[in-house]
Amino acid sequence: MPLPPPPPQSEHSRAVFRNNLNGETAYQRHQRYVRSAQLYGDAHLSGESSTAKRTDFDVLKASHKFLRDDDDEEEDNLSYDEAVALKYYRSLFKEFAICDLKHYKSGNVSLRWRTEDEVVSGAGQFGCGNTRCKWHAPEEVEAARKPPALITLEVPFGYIEHGEAKSALVKLVLCPKCKKKLTWKRDKEKAAQSTNSTRNADLEDEESEEEGPAPPPPGSSRREEPPKSRHRSRSRSREGSPDGGRRHRPTSSRRSASPPPRRQRP
Repeated sequence: MPLPPPPPQSEHSRAVFRNNLNGETAYQRHQRYVRSAQLYGDAHLSGESSTAKRTDFDVLKASHKFLRDDDDEEEDNLSYDEAVALKYYRSLFKEFAICDLKHYKSGNVSLRWRTEDEVVSGAGQFGCGNTRCKWHAPEEVEAARKPPALITLEVPFGYIEHGEAKSALVKLVLCPKCKKKLTWKRDKEKAAQSTNSTRNADLEDEESEEEGPAPPPPGSSRREEPPKSRHRSRSRSREGSPDGGRRHRPTSSRRSASPPPRRQRP
């Protein structure tokens, strides 16, 4: 059976449709939505590269600083990029830092300040500051039977920011395992230096032994006496002895037992 025709549209519904949708069909609305998406940031829809349109996150990455000197300035006196970066910088808590030790063997460590959610949860203060550590969450430390002994360190952090070398003293809370990762490269360099110094000392000793004793200085008139022979010293000691150098074996006071008599054959 054919479906009954829809009821006639009232004048009110026609006014709402006319004012809100401007009498567009579904396809016309689709085209309008696509155009607005192309204008307001979806680069894959517009066919343009993602670098053509800058978001607030791109502005923050370009203008963010680990430490800022203009924290007391007003945002109205700064440009838009600097104002966005300053507003985000003021929302951070700079007592303890959070680190990432993924590339600890190469000596590259990334640091950042804690956010409000991390301060509320206690991450980086009551747990390990390494985001890749299993003791990063304070809940894991509290629930463990044998929690690790957390260590508070003041680490000199050197970094390059906007082409300028800078350094800062940062406070970190780490577990013993992550502390070894933090100082892994420095410990390896110290061990290599000590090994090289001991090898150089051994080589110098071997070279000095091969060269022999050092010659006397040209101004000295002292002559080295030839080594005395052992036979001459022995003969002199014998001549000086009262019994003519003869050696007497000590006589034992114990007498040997007499041998048993031999049995005569019949």
